[in-house]
Amino acid sequence: MALSKAKKIRQKQAREGKYNPELNRLSWNGLDPAARITPTLREHKEKLQRKHKWNHSLDSRDGSIYLLYRSI
Repeated sequence: MALSKAKKIRQKQAREGKYNPELNRLSWNGLDPAARITPTLREHKEKLQRKHKWNHSLDSRDGSIYLLYRSI
């Protein structure tokens, strides 16, 4: 198979002692290419559901708020 024009230029520059960008392509430098960066659709919908809740610690299903007053 023939070499591309760009690869021929890179090889020529490497022979002349110049910088070879292929040296940076040997490893992922600690990165995991399979790591998910963007949230899934389910995670996105759950985040929108929790976004404007008043109190996350109360687990009331009807959405009501209880206020207790102490009379003096």
